[in-house]
Amino acid sequence: MNVKSIMCPNCAAPLEMEATQSHVTCPYCSVTSELKKVSELIEHFMLPVSYDIDQIKTELVGDILKHPGTPEDLHKSLQFSKIDLKFYPYFIVTVHLRTEYKGNGEYATFSSRYKSGYRRISTHLKPEQGVFDDTREFIIYSAEDVQNDLINFEISTRGKRYFQALEAEKVNADVNSSIFNLDQAKEEAIRNMREIHKGLMMKELAQILEVRDEPEVKGVYLLHIPFYFLEFKVGKKEYKATMDAATGRTVITQVPRETSYWVQIGVLTTLFGGIGIAGIFFAVQQIALLGYFSIFGAIAGLVFAIRTLQLGLKSRYRETQRKKR
Repeated sequence: MNVKSIMCPNCAAPLEMEATQSHVTCPYCSVTSELKKVSELIEHFMLPVSYDIDQIKTELVGDILKHPGTPEDLHKSLQFSKIDLKFYPYFIVTVHLRTEYKGNGEYATFSSRYKSGYRRISTHLKPEQGVFDDTREFIIYSAEDVQNDLINFEISTRGKRYFQALEAEKVNADVNSSIFNLDQAKEEAIRNMREIHKGLMMKELAQILEVRDEPEVKGVYLLHIPFYFLEFKVGKKEYKATMDAATGRTVITQVPRETSYWVQIGVLTTLFGGIGIAGIFFAVQQIALLGYFSIFGAIAGLVFAIRTLQLGLKSRYRETQRKKR
């Protein structure tokens, strides 16, 4: 039996159809679609869950250990307290856009040459026109639950297969429905393409006077990607992480660090800050023998102090922000 997965043109719910069917009725919105109108239907795919929780733990520990100050026995001390597996929807839309534009470019006129430069530089506008013509693929996050980390995450589309609800049920995964229908997905991709061409035009022109474009959607399909949403303990502290269940990649994670790491950050910041302050003091006092050393010490000490403090606070800030989410 030749079964295909598509998306309902009305409510974007997943549907399954056979090659011999002429119509299909959506069980969610009860709208019947004619399968002869293939252009109104969207092929629906999914990526399989290729990593089980033990493999995901190994990948997560490996990524965390790349950060300084993490416990060496992390693989033993890290314990999951909550594991959620969810499929999130993305539209993959290929758009071709030809944009013809007219406007004014800004040019400079140089006069009154003096040594290696000019005393006077005046600008004027000059009419310009051109064409941008290219094709691009857009990955559009289309879940109702807004997750900034998943919006910006570079997903993989390799290894996709037709969506089967039974496959998601086997791994106890929830499936998030798409909030976009076919037309909305196309409009979003075309809007993104126009923004790209607008940016290119702004590099060429000071004023845009006329724009004519011809957008064409070359292809579109819906793809569900599985993600693990994890909560884990290291010692007495709780942390969170999001992992791609299809590729094993870390989307985002909070990094547990040992107390000694923050002690080292504090000591180094105090040390370099002290050197900087001492250097400034000697420089102000204008002690001849230590003049150059003082200036050098002040600059080096302050640079190291600021950089060390910046790295430490940046790491702590990220951890604090992730805990607030």
